[in-house]
Amino acid sequence: MTTATDGLAAFRQCETAEDYFAFFGLSYDPAVVNVNRLHILKHFARQLADLHAHRSAPEPTEQILADYRDALVAAYQAFTTGTALEHRVFKVLQDHAPRAFVPIGEVTVRTTEGRK
Repeated sequence: MTTATDGLAAFRQCETAEDYFAFFGLSYDPAVVNVNRLHILKHFARQLADLHAHRSAPEPTEQILADYRDALVAAYQAFTTGTALEHRVFKVLQDHAPRAFVPIGEVTVRTTEGRK
């Protein structure tokens, strides 16, 4: 029989995105995970940090694991409905200013006729 404490110990042994999905018994699209793996894990880690920061009293381990599961689902869903650039979980993307699109028809070329 697995206790809740054993569940937390097993959770701490997870190393990959696939490990976390398997731990919680969640299905996922491998293509989504392969493309967004680091973004999903970073988003998940931030949500876990927020959970810990807002806990004022110890909670039952079952509730903690349920909250962790919900956080993983939310992190995964964020990247099934949006892109890494939209969510900007990494600093390099946070600092990246979106570029305006300029259609090729609006590009003009200046000439330097008469210059030597």
